[in-house]
Amino acid sequence: MKKFTSAVLFCLMLVVTTMQCFAQSKDDLQSKVKQLEKDIMKAEKLLKETSKNKAATVSEVNLLQTQISQRETLIKTYKQQVSNLDKSIKRYRNDIDNLQDELENHRQEYADMLNLAYKNRSNIDNLLFIFSSDDFSQAVRRMRYIREFNESLKGKMTEIDSTKSKIKNRLTKNEADKEEKQQLLAAQEKEKDLLVKDKKKLDEKVAKLKKQEGSIKKDIQAKNKESEALQKKIRQIIESEAKKAREREAAAKSKNKTSVDYQLSTKFENNKGKLPWPCDGIVTGKYGNSQHPTQSKVTINNHGIDITTTAGSMAYCVFDGEVSTVFNTGKSNVVMVRHGLYFTLYANLDKVFVKSGDKVKTGDKIGVVHTSATENTTVLHFELWNDKNHTNPKNWLKP
Repeated sequence: MKKFTSAVLFCLMLVVTTMQCFAQSKDDLQSKVKQLEKDIMKAEKLLKETSKNKAATVSEVNLLQTQISQRETLIKTYKQQVSNLDKSIKRYRNDIDNLQDELENHRQEYADMLNLAYKNRSNIDNLLFIFSSDDFSQAVRRMRYIREFNESLKGKMTEIDSTKSKIKNRLTKNEADKEEKQQLLAAQEKEKDLLVKDKKKLDEKVAKLKKQEGSIKKDIQAKNKESEALQKKIRQIIESEAKKAREREAAAKSKNKTSVDYQLSTKFENNKGKLPWPCDGIVTGKYGNSQHPTQSKVTINNHGIDITTTAGSMAYCVFDGEVSTVFNTGKSNVVMVRHGLYFTLYANLDKVFVKSGDKVKTGDKIGVVHTSATENTTVLHFELWNDKNHTNPKNWLKP
């Protein structure tokens, strides 16, 4: 009996755990779909702004590639949701079949009990059945028998009603899942059609840009020089700041204390994956090495991420710190904020609202993101450094 009870409990726990995991997975997928739909809407809005420029641009191609990637991910997520619903529909169908069998058994048992009651009605309906007992003990047993029999009848009716209710509940959920599945399939087909159109548009833009290969290569070379100069200056600033931080730490250690720099570094590090975004937009330039969108032989090395946003957008500080430096590249402004031994960099800014030495808080305005007059794009370049090493900023920002 003990082994049987343990087995039943294990099965129940397995069913409950499976249901919880499915529910969690469903919530996660719905949340992912909402975020992807939101990002696609952002990309579409930004593309409308960029496409005002009649000439095809690399920025427009970047946006299209980002949107295509988002649509492909959304379609995959829809497929995953449909797969989960298929499993749910199958499970409900099995539940309904099992409950129908259970209901039939309950009805048969109830019919058998009524049949037994009918055969013994002369005894059960008549008080003589009790009064004709040989002694008091037999009378008590007969009374108990009648009471237990009636309670069994009521119990069996309750079981029948409960099973009917469960069947109705499963049927309702099953129909809801079927309806949701149809809606997801329709949404999936819509995204597939839009994906085909986006890819066609991308091919057209890339074909136009290939005709401008010479000017694009010159532009790439110019941007590479700017990037190298920027990285050189960043390293010089960080080297200077890191040296000061080490000196402060050494002074603090001599007094058996921990410097403010290291305290802030710890707080910053503990917020990895939780930092707010420096501006509202979509990533069109990924961290690390990637192939140029139109020049297959050209590799772009990005020390941060490029976030395309709308004209007039603000750049915001992602964590408490101190403005290390503000400088001009000749085309736009750059702000570096020190968070202990960590640094965040906000580049391609027009108007700047902070100066070197300012204490800043999470969410404070850093400056207005520059809008390119030639490409009609607004792109914030954002970097994150751990001492003298750059790292992928996206891993530190909220998903």
